[in-house]
Amino acid sequence: MTVRKHIFKLLMSGLLAVSLTGCTASSASSLPSASPSSSAAQQTAQAIPSSAASSTPSPSASVLPDSSFQVTFIDVGQGDSSLIQCDGKAMLIDGGEPDQSQKIYAILKAKGIDHLDYIVATHTHSDHAGGLSGALQYASCDEALTTVTSSESTVFVTFLQQCEKHAVPVIVPAVGDTYSLGSASFKILGPTDMEPAMDENDKSLVLKMTYGSTSFLFTGDAEQEEQQLLMFNDYEDLNSDVLKASHHGSSNGASAAWIKAVRPKITVISCGKGNSYGHPHQETLNLLQQYSSAVYRTDLQGDIVITSDGTNITAVPEKNADADVWQPGAAASTSASVGEQAQAAVSTGTYVVNKNTMKFHQPNCTSVSKISAKNRWDFTGSRQELIDQGYVPCKICNP
Repeated sequence: MTVRKHIFKLLMSGLLAVSLTGCTASSASSLPSASPSSSAAQQTAQAIPSSAASSTPSPSASVLPDSSFQVTFIDVGQGDSSLIQCDGKAMLIDGGEPDQSQKIYAILKAKGIDHLDYIVATHTHSDHAGGLSGALQYASCDEALTTVTSSESTVFVTFLQQCEKHAVPVIVPAVGDTYSLGSASFKILGPTDMEPAMDENDKSLVLKMTYGSTSFLFTGDAEQEEQQLLMFNDYEDLNSDVLKASHHGSSNGASAAWIKAVRPKITVISCGKGNSYGHPHQETLNLLQQYSSAVYRTDLQGDIVITSDGTNITAVPEKNADADVWQPGAAASTSASVGEQAQAAVSTGTYVVNKNTMKFHQPNCTSVSKISAKNRWDFTGSRQELIDQGYVPCKICNP
């Protein structure tokens, strides 16, 4: 172990001891879960004032007249994707798995967003970077922010290739860098360290968005090692009104010290219904309940839209406002489909791709005759290769 790591661990021990002062003596897992009635009370649209104890002021704290700010936490199944809009500017953080490319494409099209100021890939995992290629098929982009410019992940490499194809510069920002998005601004908080031995999740790009006196913390999949580094490096700036829960609500993505540092009024958990990991975990839900955070979940409530007027934040779920969000995820059995998925990944065939709709078809599909010559691409290879490139299978012919 290096001297630097030894000193860091001694410092962190002192910091965690201080941060946990005043917490209950019970462990997270022993805390009682909320009754179903408590979820109904919190899940209607809320107007919540920003934290009285504000964090470090943003370089762009003033809100322009007629300004607007909205974050859509997109339901991309077991993955993450957040679309931020402010004063006609737009920014996309992550895009879910490759099979979510079509949804990302469709949402941008429906909202009339044909230009993104920023695309952020928080890290190289496919459930975050996979669907970003779909965004680049519809919208132009000024720059892509991420943590690395090379990777062994084929999905992330595909994203980098799409950036190159569409002339989008790829930037690795430094901790402390600030950017503007209309009247809003955001600051890069992490990763503060990028050692090879660290888990990929702990190399996630973490940023804090500020609009007026309201703030939003986006954490990727940062787990407790990176969270400890963040608390050591910039503890006061972690305090935020809205937290995008780290790692889909996993217990590895939350601790009493972390939730106490952030003190979120609202936490959004992005995860897939019946996911095989059991996200969100009961330990995480218990901690959020202990610190009085309202909770919204994409697996139960679809897209979650949060707006801010610079002082108050309002959260509106797409559906199931009264869902019992305090129940942990129920892991679904995947044994029946594992063989099918493996076979589909390696099978080689011929497909007809519509470059405009981002769908691929069997050659005899009725939709193929409607594809114009300029949008048609005859592809020979595996189904998984197309999915990794951001294309989705046609629902008519099910290739």
